[in-house]
Amino acid sequence: MRRALVWLVAAAITGALAACSTQESSTPRATLPAPASTSTTSTTTTTVAAATTVDAGPTTIATTTTSTTTTTSLPSAPAATSIPIIVGGDSDGWLYLGAWNVDEWSGAFDDGGDPVEVDLTGGGANPVFAVNALGRPETTARIGPNTEACFDGRVGPTLDVEVEAPEPPGFGYAAIAVPDADRVRKPRPIAVVSGGAAVYQDLGEAAVEGEPVDGSLGSVEQTVVTDLDGDGDDEALVVFEHVQQGIGPGTAGDFSTLLLVDTSSRSTSTVIGSLVPDDLPEDGFPLIEQFRVLDVLDLNGDGRMEVVVHAWYYEGASVVVFEHDAETDELTQVLANGCGA
Repeated sequence: MRRALVWLVAAAITGALAACSTQESSTPRATLPAPASTSTTSTTTTTVAAATTVDAGPTTIATTTTSTTTTTSLPSAPAATSIPIIVGGDSDGWLYLGAWNVDEWSGAFDDGGDPVEVDLTGGGANPVFAVNALGRPETTARIGPNTEACFDGRVGPTLDVEVEAPEPPGFGYAAIAVPDADRVRKPRPIAVVSGGAAVYQDLGEAAVEGEPVDGSLGSVEQTVVTDLDGDGDDEALVVFEHVQQGIGPGTAGDFSTLLLVDTSSRSTSTVIGSLVPDDLPEDGFPLIEQFRVLDVLDLNGDGRMEVVVHAWYYEGASVVVFEHDAETDELTQVLANGCGA
């Protein structure tokens, strides 16, 4: 299993915050809207011995999918239509994340970097959207008028539903919504596992080995198990992190990472990660970004489920959508948007 890894590393910034990006992969991809960071892309693959098992012993299944459908046959093609996607949770405007447009993903910003203006109210028809979040039954809600979705002037529609803010961090984006249609969005079971199996702890430590942090301080904070592509082989999405609690943007030694694990081969790759080096210079800015799986669902009707990630830092939050490629067993970022200073 191979995957282009995006590490957000706290940078030494003097006077003002700035952002720079270094690409070590030939595959171009968008980066999270995080300030004062250096984004480094590389490719890593970690494998543990096959004798190691995924069995978590006393670990219990805390939440299962709301769908009982377990089909493994996939549609011949994605939905040949436009599917706008929004994220939110409370009475504020829901933020436009992008769309699936017939045969490709379309982001929330145009080629010039300006926000794409979309009207999801249907000219006053107020269509119904399906609202989803991990461990929450799908509900429907009617689109309302546009209102502020971010302090920078972007607007988005309201929805007549409120979803509790995610914990952690207690703010940010709690759910994802798409137009309601006769389509199965969760075609296979999804399990949220409480507790951390020893194998995931080992994989997490191996994933940060060689980075300027102490991986032995990390712990498994979230584990989501499902068959993303319907091939009968489960994947595990594992958040492994060490973030010291306190006031401020972060602390030297902090790290947070999302891993993709093949539960059969134990092959592991890092989807996205953020860290503050142990040796951060005195004039460095210790910015840490954290990650949780917001949901796993089929957004474009091809029968393969996308991974939706909630990311946040001390002054903002964002949502990133990753698409799974069954041939390469990779997760590729296809959409991202957020709001922050």
